[in-house]
Amino acid sequence: MTRQMPTLPVLEVTVAATSRAQAEWLAASPPRTSWTAWPQGIARTPWKPSSGPLLALGRDRAAPALLALALLTPPALATDFTRQDFLTGNWGGTRDAWQAQGLDFRLNYTAEPLANVAGGEILGGTYADNIGLDLHFDLDRLLGVPHTRLLVKLSKRDGTSVSQRFIAPSAGGNTFTAQEVFGTENFKVVNVQFNTRLLEDRLDLAYGRLVANDDFLSSPLYCQFVNNSFCGSPKAVFLQNPFTFTAYPVATWGARLRYDTPGRYWTLQAAIYDGDPELKEGDFLLPSQNPNGTHWGLGDNGVTLAGEVHYHHQRDNDAGLPGVYKLGGFYLTGDYEDLSDPLGGTVKGDGMVWLLAEQMLYRAAPGSSRHLSAFGSLVFSLTDKVNKMTNYFNAGLVYQGLFPARPRDKTGLGITAGWYSSEFNAGLQAVGLAEKDYEAVVEINHRFVLGHGLALQPDLQYIIRPGGTGDIDNALVVGAKVSLDF
Repeated sequence: MTRQMPTLPVLEVTVAATSRAQAEWLAASPPRTSWTAWPQGIARTPWKPSSGPLLALGRDRAAPALLALALLTPPALATDFTRQDFLTGNWGGTRDAWQAQGLDFRLNYTAEPLANVAGGEILGGTYADNIGLDLHFDLDRLLGVPHTRLLVKLSKRDGTSVSQRFIAPSAGGNTFTAQEVFGTENFKVVNVQFNTRLLEDRLDLAYGRLVANDDFLSSPLYCQFVNNSFCGSPKAVFLQNPFTFTAYPVATWGARLRYDTPGRYWTLQAAIYDGDPELKEGDFLLPSQNPNGTHWGLGDNGVTLAGEVHYHHQRDNDAGLPGVYKLGGFYLTGDYEDLSDPLGGTVKGDGMVWLLAEQMLYRAAPGSSRHLSAFGSLVFSLTDKVNKMTNYFNAGLVYQGLFPARPRDKTGLGITAGWYSSEFNAGLQAVGLAEKDYEAVVEINHRFVLGHGLALQPDLQYIIRPGGTGDIDNALVVGAKVSLDF
């Protein structure tokens, strides 16, 4: 077994946390085993306190000397960059030093090889991946700007979609695509986001290049799953054309205010975003005019207005069963494709509302990280001529530490379904295409946290009515998600 810790004298490692009574016991104890630091790691070696300079003082005087040594010895320094969580570790303390000066960065590689092994239209598999670089700047430490941080995110994606190529190629892919990392296969500048926190961190102001999905209709449980209908948010809110309500890796200009009430039982948040993140000026037939996220001019298709109210139950209670319940929605003021009009008409404005809940159901013991949580959401369209899906739901369970010997692993089971709008079907009928009813997905997975920043997550998805028409057989998809933090 290898453990990383500073090279310290043996007595410092062993005695630093002892009380006076323990120090006296150590001085009188028979030979024991202690940790000794070596360049290759930590090896167990016998320690015999029957001799040496301290014991030469005599046992009566050795105990106070040991106690003084314990009080003078600095504790082992904690770090955010352990070899357990990062492949390259702490770089000999360099990353800690940079963080203390106000600079922190995280590099992640995520891959999702998946295969359609039964049903669908064609059997076969694909590979999609994302390289994500997150740069965090503490502007208070770096420049003296109080209470303010800067986040810069960069993304590079590659690969092909198993949904488009194998599950439902005749439909251009099923709606609930199987790989959440697929989309915008190129380099992108994502967030360039300032955050200022005031009122003892109860007021959070975000401004700059923002991603709406970072703040609204989001849950930390969603990305336990690989299907894009869960991660990063319920898919129904992203189906307007032109694409407006942004999700990673697409950002737009915006400002968001989040306020926690003094008791922190309630959170209120509201935001305004540029309604033209792809700079298409309302022309839904155009491809994105900002494929790399590097054109930072304001768009010309209205704005996005979003709001949410959260109620927190037992918030930050490590011994209890915390939960959060959210009510929110958005209204887009721009022009969008009229799904019912085969001649290419447009509709002014688009709105959706949602309910979201997360609740811990079970904790193995007070303070334990082993727990079972549930989530669920409902999404409703207010503008059926714009939104392909008028009703949507998801629900699921995530268990961290299902197996006591692996307390950091997570197991997930989720189901999601969405129903297509009658206005959308009217447009399909007008051009002789089959109507769409609903599409659903059941997913189960287990995330093995293997150490050194590596996690391996076998995944199984059953996609029901791919494409929504019932003409394509249900598909069984198997594969894995691989994540590596450098």
